[in-house]
Amino acid sequence: MRIFFCIAFSLLLFSCNKDRCGGPDVSDIPISLTIERLDQAMFSLKSPEEVQQFLGRYPAFSKDFLGIDRLPADSAVVNELYRLIHDPYIDTLYRETQQTFGDLSKLTKQFEDAFRHIKYYYPDFTPPTIYTAFTGLGSVGSDFYVGDSTIIISLEFFLGEGARYRPQVYDYILARYRPEYIVPTCIMRYASRYNATDPKDESLLADMVFYGKSYYFIQKAMPCLPDSVLAGYTEAQEMLVENNTRVIWAHFVDNELLYETSHFAKPRYVDERPNTIEISNQVPGRIGRWLGWQIVQTYARKADAPLPELMKRGAREIFTQSGYKP
Repeated sequence: MRIFFCIAFSLLLFSCNKDRCGGPDVSDIPISLTIERLDQAMFSLKSPEEVQQFLGRYPAFSKDFLGIDRLPADSAVVNELYRLIHDPYIDTLYRETQQTFGDLSKLTKQFEDAFRHIKYYYPDFTPPTIYTAFTGLGSVGSDFYVGDSTIIISLEFFLGEGARYRPQVYDYILARYRPEYIVPTCIMRYASRYNATDPKDESLLADMVFYGKSYYFIQKAMPCLPDSVLAGYTEAQEMLVENNTRVIWAHFVDNELLYETSHFAKPRYVDERPNTIEISNQVPGRIGRWLGWQIVQTYARKADAPLPELMKRGAREIFTQSGYKP
């Protein structure tokens, strides 16, 4: 069967990024949020001894993020961090990072709003402490870390298009290294702790619904987030998959993929790829995650289940009761 993927010009006249800002009023939910600027503190260190003391004051940063306890000697991290912050060639990247993110007021507001929504659904939720770091695009450390009580973000990874220096990754991944992806990426990690799964179910459907529930969690935590950013697609990609959902779904049904358990086949539809060539080279990668999100949204509209209850439901229950058929 020959498949045509097209986007009518008239569809460009409206945005596929639905405004979902009609969520609950969370303005009265108190949130105590702390963001510590380790990136700025690091560049005030004058000697290896001060670097050593700095790492001792922030064990989450030194152990969880830099992995200092996994190395044979602390001195390796100390010397590398000292070299980084005193490298004259790194100053351009550091200054650009400071200019792009400023006083973090925008990032702080985004985190506060997301945490208020999470606390609305999970009253026992305690916001983590957030640290901003600078790692020279991973010369020491990585892009970010999300733990039970700590989030650490290397801001220079997320400067976005136009930055002089950017992470050395494939373009389809690089597209998500922009400021607007910081908070939803972190919230995605928090979704996992509430996302119940059946370890015995190794089907592609289970993977799809797992990601679908995670996307739905972000949707509830960040109701104003554009669909394209939530899914990690460009606006054109989001429009394409929305307008061709029936054809994409038919590929899954016709090829009996939903209950596929092959560890060779499943990654084609849920892992990072530039496109899903099995359907069309115009269909972006991770299309199984996006379809899982559509299934979960359909189920949520029918079941009217509170977020905590939905996150506990199994993949097959959600799929069966959703009656999903685009």
